[in-house]
Amino acid sequence: MELRTDRCTLRPFVSADAPSIARHADNRKVWINLRDVFPHPYTVADAESFIARVAGDAPVTRFAIEVGGEAVGSVSLKLGSDIERKSAEIGYWLGEAYWGRGIMSAAVNAVTI
Repeated sequence: MELRTDRCTLRPFVSADAPSIARHADNRKVWINLRDVFPHPYTVADAESFIARVAGDAPVTRFAIEVGGEAVGSVSLKLGSDIERKSAEIGYWLGEAYWGRGIMSAAVNAVTI
């Protein structure tokens, strides 16, 4: 599954994303706003482990945010269950070099429509 916007492409993670994800995620300004489970420092091994864990998820609920052919962030949905089955929690992060460009607004909009 791939979602395209005018600012980015959202797609499943692939193993080749690990170096790029690690480079953009290993930033205190990114990490400070995320759940405690998100490691800091963030290494290529962390990225590889995450990608291996989410590979093949059905339905796809964790998307790489791709800009210029490079994975620079993530947007994920945690689907509700039972009486909350029609809802989801959204989580996201974006590499600091891409802040202020409307990329995250476009990504969040794409996964919630």
